[in-house]
Amino acid sequence: MAAYPAYTTAQTPSRPIGVTILAVLTILGGVLLLLLGIVVIAFSSLLVGVGLPLGFGLTGSILGALVLIFGIVWIAVGSGLLNLRSWAWWLAIIVMVLSVVGSITVPVAAILPGLILVYLILVRHHFR
Repeated sequence: MAAYPAYTTAQTPSRPIGVTILAVLTILGGVLLLLLGIVVIAFSSLLVGVGLPLGFGLTGSILGALVLIFGIVWIAVGSGLLNLRSWAWWLAIIVMVLSVVGSITVPVAAILPGLILVYLILVRHHFR
């Protein structure tokens, strides 16, 4: 009888369900931002077409492009969180810290980003 070599399977870190939920919500938010950016660009061009000054259209197009870029970034971050990438963890941490600091005038608005921040810190060991 031939002996078969014993293969060891590399243990991959399991993704916590909270990270999966956060990643999916981040991707959905990114898709919404992407769509919003496209709509803003389209409507700003439409407004110039109906006679508003070119400045309105240009400003709208720039804002729409920025929203579009943020949407692409959030889709990438969500994908990175799904794949447990450390760069996505760091970017999510930075955004949550900025959200907590930015909501200093309305402390209730800091609750959700604060909870997400604590959760991300607790699951840090899953990211590579």
